[in-house]
Amino acid sequence: MDAVGQHRAMDYYKKLFKYRTAGVREYWIVDPMKQLIMVYNFEHDALEEYSFSDKVKAGIYEDFEIDFKGIIVE
Repeated sequence: MDAVGQHRAMDYYKKLFKYRTAGVREYWIVDPMKQLIMVYNFEHDALEEYSFSDKVKAGIYEDFEIDFKGIIVE
């Protein structure tokens, strides 16, 4: 999981490519500016998008989810 910082292109493109080619099964990009969570599931070649009002279940763990409603972005 990466939070988008100053170098947006690195998080959205370069890291995505590096993690996929390294065999990482799932990559989350958390973008506080857009209040957006993008979950790339490389095993199933799928992308899902969520807002900060959602609970997001990790695809690679059976009983793990993050409730983004409690996160405050200033």
